[in-house]
Order: sequence, then C-alpha cells, then structure tokens
Amino acid sequence: MKDEPSGDYYDYTKTMQPERPWLLPWHQKYVYRIMHARRGGTGMYSADPVMAAGRPPEQRYVFGDGAIRELYLTFEDALQVIKRVHDITSGVPQVVLLTGWQYEGHDSKYPSWACVNKHLKREQDETALDSLRWLIREARQYNCLATLHINMFDAYADSPLFDEYAAKDILARDIDGKLIVGNRWWGMDCYHVSYTQEWKHGLAQKRIDDLIAMVPEVQENHCVYVDAMLGARKADQKGPISPYLGYSKEEEARTMRKIFRYWRDRDIDVAGEHVHGIRVDRFIGLQPHTACQMEHIRDIPDTLMCGNPAHFGFESVTEPEAFQEKFWLDFLPWFYKNHPQGSEEYGNMLDRTDICMPVLWCKEPTLIAYSRDGYASKVWKLPSSWQKPRKVSLTAVTGDGDQPLGEVDIAGGTITLHVESGQVVKIRGKC
Repeated sequence: MKDEPSGDYYDYTKTMQPERPWLLPWHQKYVYRIMHARRGGTGMYSADPVMAAGRPPEQRYVFGDGAIRELYLTFEDALQVIKRVHDITSGVPQVVLLTGWQYEGHDSKYPSWACVNKHLKREQDETALDSLRWLIREARQYNCLATLHINMFDAYADSPLFDEYAAKDILARDIDGKLIVGNRWWGMDCYHVSYTQEWKHGLAQKRIDDLIAMVPEVQENHCVYVDAMLGARKADQKGPISPYLGYSKEEEARTMRKIFRYWRDRDIDVAGEHVHGIRVDRFIGLQPHTACQMEHIRDIPDTLMCGNPAHFGFESVTEPEAFQEKFWLDFLPWFYKNHPQGSEEYGNMLDRTDICMPVLWCKEPTLIAYSRDGYASKVWKLPSSWQKPRKVSLTAVTGDGDQPLGEVDIAGGTITLHVESGQVVKIRGKC
C-alpha cells in the first residue's frame, strides 16, 4: 500500500504528548452515548452447541433473525436529548456517541457500516442517511459534536460482508480452519475479524473511506468511537485472534496502530472502549479517550488519554437516574481541574455531596450549586474573582428551562444558600 501508516509502537514517555495533537480537547468534553435501537435474536440455532449448552436455558437462543428488537430514540428524539443535556448542564461541550444508528440497531450486521437504520428516519427526509446527517449538523447548535459508534472487531452471519470476509479468511478460524464463535451478543453468534488479514486485503481501509464518504460530517467533527477495539478473543486472551492464520498478538497490535493512524490521516480522532486487558498496547498517544477501564490510565495525564467520570447512556429523552449527581459531583470537578483557569485544589468548593464551583465552560462567570441531599442553609466562600459583585442572581436549572429563584447578597466574600435535594442552582453576579 502506498504511504501505508506505520505499525510501530509510539513511546509516549519521551514527550508525554500524543503522537500528533488531538483534534479535540477530549479532557474538556462531556462524552456520553445515545442508544437508538437494539437488534434482536430470536432463533434456536447455534454454530457452537457446546458453548450454548453451558449457558442458562434462557440464553441459548443464540442465532436470531437480526431484526430490530427495541426502538428507543429516533434521530429526531436524539436531538431532543442533546438539547436537554445542553440545557441541564448550562451548555457543557458535548461529544455524543450515536449507538444503533445502522441497519437494525446496535451490533447489527457488522462488519458492514453501509446502511443507516430505517426505523430512525424523519418523515420529511427521503432516506435515513439524510436524517442521520441532519442530526449531526443540528447537534452543533447545542455545543455538541455527534459521531458514530462503530465496531471493527465483530462480525455476524447476516452481514452483507460475511461471505466475503469468510472466503478471504478475515474471520477468525481455529487451527483446522473452522470459524470460531467468539462471543454472543443480543442472541446472535459473534465472529471476530483479524485486523491484519482485513488490512492486507485493503478492506479495513475501504470500510473507513466508505463511511467517511457516506457521512462526511464524521470527518468534519473530527471524531469517531470504535467499540471493542480488542486484541484477542475472550476465550483465548493470550493466543492469536485467528489460530488458522497465526498472526501473533503483537502483529495484530501493529495493524491496530496502522488503523489509528489511518483514521488520524483523515483528520479523525479515534475514541474507544478499552485500554487494557486483552491487547498488548494501551495505545497511549494514539487513542485520546476511553469509555471504560479508567483505572488503567491513572498514571497518564488527562491531556494525553482520559476517560469520563460520568459516562451515561440515554435510552429516553429524559436523563438516566443519578445523572445530575454524577455530572455535578464527579464531572464538574474533573473539568475544573483540567481547565487552564481551574485547579486540582477544590478547597471548600466540594463538601462530600454538596458542591458550589465555577462552571468554566460558560462564557459568563457562573457558579453551580448542587446538593444530593439538600440543606436549609449553607455558607459558601466565593472565588476571589467574585469580589466585585454585591449580589448574585439564582436560577434553578431544569430540563424545562431555567427558573428564577431571586437574589442573594454577598457578605464578606460569601453567600448563604438554601438548596433542595437534587436541585441544581445557577449563580451569576450582579453589580
């Protein structure tokens, strides 16, 4: 391949910087997901009866019809979620991972990404693809970059690419050449892709280029999310993905590095699900964000690789349980410490399950007070930059818009607040 990306290991310790600057400030983004739909699995057949026999009876329906099972949020509904997150967080910069956008829903018909889920289409659009692209563009007005949740490792027998990938030995096989069922998701046998074999056939590159051509807004937003970027099968975590091919885990990791760099050559950062476990490299400096396993990057600064301390998945327009608590008590301090005007020293701004802290993503100087349990009266010391105002205005932040709560005098650089249980109060200065 002409100008093929390198598969060499990137030694981040030399600079403690990414190989190339991240296209997004991931350490200053709220990353979450929207679940649009799930595909089902209602059949009785299994390609691996022994594995099926070891599972509970209710989980032995392991080769389903692949049709949509659950519709949660259409593309129009998703925009309402994005708007609501914008409103209840006072405009936090968002990255939202659109999950189940393809075919019949989440995990449907991988390895193909070629078809948008028809069940999510707006009535006024000619195609579901038109609706998806509309959503990504419209989300920007709410300080939100919407991108696609995809998978480069899994494959299902109902995929339009399955026969080609099987014929070219891209799918994992045992030493005798039999296809390996690597896992089961949502009632269907899941096979796995050898990154190296797919790359050698030029099909990884084709998948990426075809997706960008189909949804150019992904490139415009400079981000994509690759689920299950794993380096081995769950049942054989130390062995090769495909014993039949014999590529080692290190060889597969070299190809995975090529994949990260191929996306980056197209102006796209690749966030992912994992950093550790069954791959030989955390890909520090190549992958800016992970949705889980943050305990394995505690030695890494957030500017180099980070997770999100309040990662939620939305399956309805209203926020999940405990969203406000996690967002304000966990995400806000995390954002504050990562902001140039913030600090890891929270002082008296965070008191167990109560917080009163600057919201540094707001253009106008703003504090947020939140309490999990509520309190009748509490004194909060204001930041030194808030010494000029004589009063502050208070508004309750809700999904239905901000509700005025009145004004409070500043006395000796402090304010006294009453906050109900679970209430979010926005505080702004008045001269």
